[in-house]
Amino acid sequence: MAKPDADEVASALGAPAWRAVQPWRARLTGIETLSEEGEAERIVRYVTRSGVLTARWSLGPDGDWWQTEYPVKSVRDLPAAKEIIAAHSYEPEPAELAALCAQMGERGVVAIELPMRPYSDLLHTMLGWAEGLMLFAGEGGSILSEMVAILEDKLQGIVQDLAAMPGELVLAPDNLDGQYISPRAFRGYLAESYQHTAEVVQTHGKRLVVHAGGPVRRLLPLLVEAGVDGVEGIAGSLQGDASLAEARTLAGPDLTLWGGIPQDLLLPIHSREAFEAAVLQAARDAAGDPRMILGVADRVSVDSDTDRLRAVAKLVGGVL
Repeated sequence: MAKPDADEVASALGAPAWRAVQPWRARLTGIETLSEEGEAERIVRYVTRSGVLTARWSLGPDGDWWQTEYPVKSVRDLPAAKEIIAAHSYEPEPAELAALCAQMGERGVVAIELPMRPYSDLLHTMLGWAEGLMLFAGEGGSILSEMVAILEDKLQGIVQDLAAMPGELVLAPDNLDGQYISPRAFRGYLAESYQHTAEVVQTHGKRLVVHAGGPVRRLLPLLVEAGVDGVEGIAGSLQGDASLAEARTLAGPDLTLWGGIPQDLLLPIHSREAFEAAVLQAARDAAGDPRMILGVADRVSVDSDTDRLRAVAKLVGGVL
């Protein structure tokens, strides 16, 4: 029996489908890339003039590849990493977007997914958060800032192409987390990038939504200042640090807020009572606010209790 796709799952739960598509591909030109993949591990080696950098992934319980080793281990690896960044490029590929828009019709929303912000991208894929933040703050800060600037030019170039494609929403999948990204770092590495992107997509009649993956209380006013239209992944305790009501107070009246239900409460390790209380509170927070989208913040784990997923609509219906 074939597994249902995301559209079928959304339909069964009585919810509109949300599909993000990447109508672009990334390329490395002039860098030899050696890949190995087994049943549970994937290894990629990048051969540069300055040395060989290795990245490693293991297969997680959700079927996704989880990165366990990052190419940059110390400041000595940064020249090789800069070669990789310089060789990086994005190319538009609009065919999948057009096909998905036609397939989806009125059953849901298709969003154009951008590449990550350069600062987030480097920390997520090249450096790792713990070691990466130390490198940014230490002797690697200068060359890392140069790498961010190189990637920023490439990002804003593809944004121009993507903004002209069909659709109304553009997703920045940056997984913002205020535990790691301070307001100072946001102002230094992210604010101007978001501002430029927001201006371009809005000129084309689109709206920019940013994905958050953790606490964002201190970042919400800064996202508003940068011109972002919406933030997806808003949640209170267990996952974030701001309920929908608290986020509205921090962000003001115009930012669209999406979330409210912490993803962890869908897991059976948490009580049913806590889950129901959180859903009801989120529904009360969203009631009467046209710029709130009530839903599960971040992503639904493969270990989630499907009965709780089905219960969300009923609980919300009792409030709204």
